[in-house]
Amino acid sequence: MFYVRPEIVTDTSSVVLRGLPSEASGETLSGRVLIRLGYPLKVKRVTIAFQSSDSRKQQHRRQNTIKSNTAMEQDIFNAADNQAGYAVWPATYRSNAKELPFLFTIPGNTHESVRTAFGNIAYELKVTIHTCGFGINSWTRTQRIPVYRVPLEGSGWALSLTDSMCVQADWLGAVTLQMVGDCAAFADNSILCTRAIVRPMKKGQMLADVGMRLREKVCCKNLVDRFGDLRSSQHTVCEQMQKVYNPSDSLQMMALDHEQCFDLALDIPSAVASRIQYSMDTASICVTHELTLVATIVDPHKNAHLLRISAPVRIVPKTALEASFAELPEYSKSCFDRLLLVSSPRALELDHLDHNDDSGTSWCSPPPHVYYYDDDDGVSDNNSMSAVPPSYQPVFGGRGMLVA
Repeated sequence: MFYVRPEIVTDTSSVVLRGLPSEASGETLSGRVLIRLGYPLKVKRVTIAFQSSDSRKQQHRRQNTIKSNTAMEQDIFNAADNQAGYAVWPATYRSNAKELPFLFTIPGNTHESVRTAFGNIAYELKVTIHTCGFGINSWTRTQRIPVYRVPLEGSGWALSLTDSMCVQADWLGAVTLQMVGDCAAFADNSILCTRAIVRPMKKGQMLADVGMRLREKVCCKNLVDRFGDLRSSQHTVCEQMQKVYNPSDSLQMMALDHEQCFDLALDIPSAVASRIQYSMDTASICVTHELTLVATIVDPHKNAHLLRISAPVRIVPKTALEASFAELPEYSKSCFDRLLLVSSPRALELDHLDHNDDSGTSWCSPPPHVYYYDDDDGVSDNNSMSAVPPSYQPVFGGRGMLVA
């Protein structure tokens, strides 16, 4: 069969930059290119590029005000040293393929992937096989690689993701709305859970419905409208409205004679589907999100009032919310041990005296968790916090005692 099938296999599905553009270091993107051939092919060189791919449609309309000019290319195979100027690759079977590894270092100031009405920024890997002969002389394959940004551990940005959410407002001294959440940062493709509290302050109030809405606002810093304000767009990402009423009541409303609590949940879509963007604030674009609690209150005069309270939230990659654990010490690593007790053999004999044997001589069996250490010269030294013992032996004598 006559075919050329290049395939890009990356070690990670995305590039995650850690820290702000001014402080982030470069991240590596590695992988390999698999090439399957249905017939022998004369190959001159094989290149792979990491580049930005903007929307042609928006470029034609002159609306693409945010863009990235990232372009990095490297040769993963070159037959320039051959006398013929090319190399003949034999045909491969389906199970066998020629592998060519690659490695890119993505700069820390690379713009994140974004898709808005003011322009798109996307990145892709593109492999090109240059051949010689008649007919088609180049074969290409592309693969999208999203670029995200998460905060550095211990930074102010990272600490702000752990803040709780608690917002409340009072309406004419009659009703108090409160929205409570464990945190104000949520990951995409997850469930956003909050608690809504409706607290009556006066009698005669009725509750018709309660709900929650997540909105996204995109502000372009490079465009202004006719009034001189920055151009922006906003839309509702997801929402949920819940009717509340007493089944025995024909009015289908709930009387607010005491505090009412409602556990609400929203399904946040995935950022890959482009229905929502991650929260960001760059030199050209600002993406913010707002969570709004909505409740319809009916007063004693049967007039309906729509009450709303809102709080800013952040939509971040799941990696930003996952805790990273430091490497825990193992028993084989003596450098992580700490001195807890310094004692003498006589004190151990007094504290751990067991019994007398048949000859009437008292003896002591040291506890199994007490150890001492010796230097290479065989002389026991005094324990100290600075001198970490290189090895351990069970205690049967000596001055230095260490509880491991």
